[in-house]
Formats: sequence, structure tokens, C-alpha cells
Amino acid sequence: MYERFAHEYANHAEDSAYNALYDRPAVLGLAGDVAGLDVFDAACGPGLYARELLDRGARVAGCDVSPTFVDMARARTEGRADLRLHDLSRPLTWLADDSVDMVVLALAIHYIDDRVALLKEFRRILTPRGAVVLSTEHPMTGWLRLGGSYFAEEPVEESLSPHRDWPIRAWRRPLTSICAEFREAGFLIEELLEPRPVSEMADRYPEDHAKLEELPAFVAFRLVPARA
Repeated sequence: MYERFAHEYANHAEDSAYNALYDRPAVLGLAGDVAGLDVFDAACGPGLYARELLDRGARVAGCDVSPTFVDMARARTEGRADLRLHDLSRPLTWLADDSVDMVVLALAIHYIDDRVALLKEFRRILTPRGAVVLSTEHPMTGWLRLGGSYFAEEPVEESLSPHRDWPIRAWRRPLTSICAEFREAGFLIEELLEPRPVSEMADRYPEDHAKLEELPAFVAFRLVPARA
């Protein structure tokens, strides 16, 4: 989906309120100290998270379905990460069982039709003490924008931004269903975070800061494998 507007999105995400000053700090905060860890950046996009993870001392591999994003991510990480073209609806066949300390999946799980299958694949590649850190749109935000029943579970076609022609297809789901899929895939929620905007946003993007102090746009999770 992003291939059509990959360059526009990458330029936007580098320094935007919702990406640079809201989701990335939240996701990286949940990831914690990654120095010395093997981290898989699923749906790596233009490499903004991968670069931060590398700079914090992680060994990074990753993938994206967009060839343009993969090229951008490789350039941004200067060859320090193993980044591949791959569709997350298919198994991660090049990654061995118990080979990854952490999976990061930022703002992408809502694009996947079979999310439980993907999460089970993450479970397979994770070490027993590993974790998945992921973010997605907050279901309340989606309901306020789309209307209808909050409990609807359906794919929706719309623009990623109300101000741009960036068509996407994503799933709307209530929080109950999101958490149930984690459990079905063999994960427990170690931490649930409704992010608050970083203080810098108040100076640079005051309207966005005020809005996000009243209603979360995204929700992030740190998941750990359930014990058998």
C-alpha cells in the first residue's frame, strides 16, 4: 500500500508529530535497553526505528513489503542491518526458532488479515525470554472517526492522512479482540501503554499536543511468551 507514496510518507514520518514525537518514543520506550540484543524490525518502513535501535546498540534485522521502503531503510542504516523485502502474511523462513530477543512492529499489525498467524510466527522466532513491542491505532480513535459500532471487526479503506491522498486498507477492532488475538497466539501482555506526547511537541505542534493530551491516537503493547 505504501509503495505509491513511500517517499512522501518517509519525509513526513521523519519529523512529524505523531511519528517522531509520539509513536517512536512510545515504542522505543517499551523496548527499553536493547544494547546487545538481536531485534527484528517487522514492517521496517523507511528505517526510522531500525536506525534508532542500531544507535542504541542492538543488532537489527527486518523486512518490509515495499521495495522502496527497503531501499530507504538500507540507506538510512548504512548497511548495518539485515533488511529484506518480505510480505508479513508469509512465514519468516530465514529466521530460526528462538533466534530473536525482540520483535518490533510499529503501526502495522492492523494491515494484516491473519494477525494470529503472524504473532505465532513471532512467537516461534523469539527466545523464551524475548518480547514483542508493537503499536497500532487506538480503537477509540478509530470509532470516533469512523462511527458505527465500536465493536465492529472489519477492514476499512480510507486515506492514512485526512490531508493527503494516501489510500490504505486496515482493520478496525475493539480492544477486547486485539487482546484476545495476543492470547490466542501464545502471548501475555506485560505492559499496555496509551502514549502521552513528548514535551517537545507542545512547542513544535501545539494543536497536536493539545489533542493527544485529551485522547490517545495509538496504543502500544509489550508482549511476552506465555509459559506452557
